[in-house]
Amino acid sequence: KAMGVEQPKTIFAHGFWLSGETKMSKSFGNVVNPLDLARVYGVDAFRYFLMREMTLGQDASYSEGSFVVRYNSDLANDLGNLLSRVMKMVISYTDGKIPSPGESDDSDKELQQRAGALIQSIRQKVESYSLSQAVESILELVRATNRYVELNRPWDLAKNNNTERLNSVLYNAAESLRISSILLSPIMPGKCKKIRGQLGLDIDTEVNLESCGWGGLKPGLEVIPGDGLFPRVQKPKAASPETKKAEDTRIEYDDFAKLKLKTAKVISAEKVEGADKLLKLQIDLGGEQRQIVAGVAQYYTPEQMVGKTLVIIVNLKPAKIRGVESDGMLLAAKSGKELVLLSTDTDIPPGAKIS
Repeated sequence: KAMGVEQPKTIFAHGFWLSGETKMSKSFGNVVNPLDLARVYGVDAFRYFLMREMTLGQDASYSEGSFVVRYNSDLANDLGNLLSRVMKMVISYTDGKIPSPGESDDSDKELQQRAGALIQSIRQKVESYSLSQAVESILELVRATNRYVELNRPWDLAKNNNTERLNSVLYNAAESLRISSILLSPIMPGKCKKIRGQLGLDIDTEVNLESCGWGGLKPGLEVIPGDGLFPRVQKPKAASPETKKAEDTRIEYDDFAKLKLKTAKVISAEKVEGADKLLKLQIDLGGEQRQIVAGVAQYYTPEQMVGKTLVIIVNLKPAKIRGVESDGMLLAAKSGKELVLLSTDTDIPPGAKIS
C-alpha cells in the first residue's frame, strides 16, 4: 500500500489438513512431514494427492493409507497402466511409431468430444478454485480412454489384420494421453514430461491449454518406452511419522488423568455453512451449555444428533474451525468408512463424569 501498488481483490485461503479426523498439532504428536512422504513416494505423486484430495476452502484429511489407495487407484491403475499398455501395443503392432488414424467411428468421436469439452471446462474450474474437480475431470478422460481401449480391443484388430481400425484406436489412445499429460503438467511436471517423452515428443517444448487441441500428436513419431510410471505400492517403503509414533503408544496414567471426560446431551445441531463435513452442536453439560464443531456430517444428519447423550473431552482449549468456535471434542470410533459416536446406552444425565 505504501508503494501505491493496487491491493488484491481476492485472497483465497485453503482449509486445514487433518491427521485422520484431528487437526495436526505438535502437542498431539500427529504432525506429518511432507518432505518425508515426498522422498518415499515421489514429489509428483504427493502433489497429486494434495491437489486431488482437498476441496479448497474446506478441511481435508490425510493418512498414509488414504494416500496409498489414491496412488494405486488413480496413478498406478488408471494413468500408469494406460501409458504402459499403449506403449506396448504401439511397439508390437505399428513398429514403435505413432500410426496415422483412419476414418472416425462413434467411439472415436465420443473420446474426441470428451477431450474437447474437458479442455474448455478446465480453465473455468481453475478460475473458480475448483482444483480438485479439475484434477478429477482429467482422470475421467484417462478412465474413458482405458474403457475405449477395452471396447475396441486392438489385440483382436491386430489378430484379424484390421490395420486401418487398429491404427485409429492406437492413435486416439496416444493422443488422449498427450492431452492428459499437458493438463496434469502443473501438478506433476516431472511425470508428465516422461509421458510426453515416451510418446516421442520433445519434452522441452512449452505446453499450455492452447496446445491441447485434438490432433497435436503427429503420426510417425517413434515412441521411447521407459520404466513403469507409477509402480503399485504394496506397503509403505519407509516408516512414516504416523508409523514411528505408533511404535510405542502406551502412556503414563498421569497423562490420561489430564483428560476430563463427561456426558453431554445434544440440544440442537445444524450444518456449518460452506463445510460439507462439519456440524455445529449446542450441548448440555448438566447446567452448562457449550458449542462444539464436529466433522461428522458425512455420518449423521442434524436430526439424528439431537437428543443423543455423547462422551466428550471438556478440558481442551477452545478452537475456531472454519471461523466457528468449538469448545470441546466428541469421541468416536472409526473403521474403514464407518464412524460411530461414543454414547451412553443408559439414561444417564448430562454432565456425568467418566472415569
